[in-house]
Amino acid sequence: MRFKKVLLISPPTSSYLGAARPPQNLGYLAKALQENEIEYDVLDMRLSYTLKHLMRKMAVFKPELIGVTLVSLQYKNTFGLISTIKRLNPDIKTVVGGPHVTALQEKVLCDCPDIDFGVVYEGEDTLVELCKDELHLSEIAGLLHRENGEVIYNGHRPFNKSLDQISFPTYEKFELDKYIREMPFNSSRGCPLRCVFCPNKLITKKFRWRSATHVVDEIEYWYDRGYKVFNFDDDNFGYFPERVYKICDEVEERGLKNIELRCSNGLRADRVNRLLLERMKQVGFNYIAFGIDGGNNRMLEINKKGETIEQIDLAVKAACDLGFNVKLFCVIGMPQETIADIEDSLQLVQKYPVDRVLLNNPIPYPGTELYEIIEQNDWFTLPPEVYLNEVSENVHFPLFETPELSKEERIKILRRCRKIEKKLTRSAVKRFYKKYLFAGSLAGFLFATDFMQRLFFKNMVFRKFAERARHKKMLVSRK
Repeated sequence: MRFKKVLLISPPTSSYLGAARPPQNLGYLAKALQENEIEYDVLDMRLSYTLKHLMRKMAVFKPELIGVTLVSLQYKNTFGLISTIKRLNPDIKTVVGGPHVTALQEKVLCDCPDIDFGVVYEGEDTLVELCKDELHLSEIAGLLHRENGEVIYNGHRPFNKSLDQISFPTYEKFELDKYIREMPFNSSRGCPLRCVFCPNKLITKKFRWRSATHVVDEIEYWYDRGYKVFNFDDDNFGYFPERVYKICDEVEERGLKNIELRCSNGLRADRVNRLLLERMKQVGFNYIAFGIDGGNNRMLEINKKGETIEQIDLAVKAACDLGFNVKLFCVIGMPQETIADIEDSLQLVQKYPVDRVLLNNPIPYPGTELYEIIEQNDWFTLPPEVYLNEVSENVHFPLFETPELSKEERIKILRRCRKIEKKLTRSAVKRFYKKYLFAGSLAGFLFATDFMQRLFFKNMVFRKFAERARHKKMLVSRK
């Protein structure tokens, strides 16, 4: 065995979303290590853990290999964490995986000499082979490693075609009591589409999906352990409507009562219709999101969304009519987008009684077509090494400008977007407490403030209380 003990780390983050749910990526890696009898432990540093906590964990567990998730946002902070680990424990080897490694590959190990190994694309099999020592380092597909002072990439590992063969996470060594009582899922991997701004397609290019039986096996596993809220994080949960019908049938046949199923990462508007949404509602789907990402067909085509504004309009209207809690995502200020195009987007997100709207300032992630466009035209207002390490998803400062929209115009637009987001949040909370009139209006006003938003996303005690109240109200509404 090359490495007998592995410590998996999710590094600290300044994301406004905090650490509401256990990290699925580490969950899958942990399960793969467990099934191959490789001892492991986990530290989710997003749960306000510091370097002192990490050192204490390492002193007790004594890992031989430390695996760290590496995303593009704040990657230098993660580099710093890895370098500190190496300085204090020179004999420990480090391996990184995640979208930043997949996008930049050899460059990551060149930029941070304290990283010993990198895993490109999906990591379960590559990590296990790295630990087992049955293959020479140069024979492990998907692995970045160092050889005679050079960084070597062994080439892509073929994607596992059957996701049913990959065991779902059971989170034995995760601190589940520190997250909200909502279990995240991925019923598929990859994306067949090519939205110009999306970094998710970099993680796995081949679109694959789990069978309905396998998906509901995972739901039932957690249902038997007291969980009632399940969140599908797929980029394309509804890409094959017939599979969604089968999942609904499985949930119903197994008698999983009083559950809430959520699709907070977004459904494709062109892949749902009223009949499908009605069936989803019958078995417990309650919260769904749509990535609209354009207010007219011109921008949808430019952004390579692969759907029309008419399809989006019909899907959002049907979901609202059926009583779903609806969230909308929309990127604002893409290349070739004009003020008139943005007005179309802002009108669309305010057209229906949705519960939440995120008008996103687009972040050019390395490896995306958006990044290439901005780089080729030299439109950056901040260099990538600055904005990737000093901003977060809800930054109010434009990261690039275009001939259509100057930096100053973009700043005004982003300020207006924040006001619209708050207005729609106030309206949603007011509807939630509509029986209480003045109290409902007051609750809406308070919840939309920056302070309450930070409290909701960052304070787990408050978040758990709010989520329990929301779930109970949802169950009452079904009766």
